[in-house]
Amino acid sequence: MSSTIQPTAPGARARLADARREVYRQAIVEASEAEFADNGYDDARVQTIAKRAGVSLATFYSVFGGKWEAFRAVQQDRLAALMQQVGTLVFAAEDSFGRLRAGLEGYLRFHIEHPSFLRVQLSERVPWGTTDELRTPEQTRAWVTGLQMLTAAFREAMGAGLLVEDDPELCARTATAMSQVRLVRWMDRDMVERADAVAHAAMLQFVRTFARPDRVAELTARLG
Repeated sequence: MSSTIQPTAPGARARLADARREVYRQAIVEASEAEFADNGYDDARVQTIAKRAGVSLATFYSVFGGKWEAFRAVQQDRLAALMQQVGTLVFAAEDSFGRLRAGLEGYLRFHIEHPSFLRVQLSERVPWGTTDELRTPEQTRAWVTGLQMLTAAFREAMGAGLLVEDDPELCARTATAMSQVRLVRWMDRDMVERADAVAHAAMLQFVRTFARPDRVAELTARLG
């Protein structure tokens, strides 16, 4: 008795091709992140990325046009995940100080949980306090959006009488710089300090820097 193998429907073939392409894409993005972390953008090589990903050069170029597109994909994926993670934490917070804490701690924790991505950012060697020399549109959009969110949180906390009255945007930029310096220090110290300890120390410094003197004890107590 013979059996007839039915040909795969065009729609099914397309779905299989899309699934295969997504597997390749994820492998290449992860390999690209590691390569950019180790060597920086300028010295990274497509051949090395492909080898790390376990794919051929032909497969690499079937997914990305080149090193630039792979770098943008790393930024796009990681920054989207960062914004989603931080946004979820901020949305769940109950008051202005809680939202500030959620945003700042979420930012720190994400980078500590993704040290290769942090190394990619540091390898760019650009001042984090400005968008002038950011390499990709994804970096610029994330930076601007994050600054707007943090500025709004500062403005709200100042209105609630928790923080010293000042320029909210300047305070947001300062707080961001403080977080970034702390991440550099964490990396320089071999990344052994736990995320909880880094976040707690950062928030203590935040309270000492920005809180109204009559609210310091209250906000410190909230940190535990």
